[in-house]
Amino acid sequence: MCIRVRRTTSTSYTLYDDIERLITIPAALPRVAAYTVVRAILDELAAPQPAFGARCFCGDPVRLGLHIPQQRETEKMVMNRGA
Repeated sequence: MCIRVRRTTSTSYTLYDDIERLITIPAALPRVAAYTVVRAILDELAAPQPAFGARCFCGDPVRLGLHIPQQRETEKMVMNRGA
């Protein structure tokens, strides 16, 4: 099973769960910083990392998944949705 990455808003979490092979990072991290953190964790776990991106132990790229920030709506948009 390959390494998975999960984003969390919790302030209390384990960086790496070796049973689930899951790296947990803060949801607010920008994409570049998230890759830096994931690469650092994988490096500590002795998974060789390329110059760019992040790689699992098996050599497959680690995907951070789609992160969509919370969207704000104007009052006009909210009022039009109710009509």
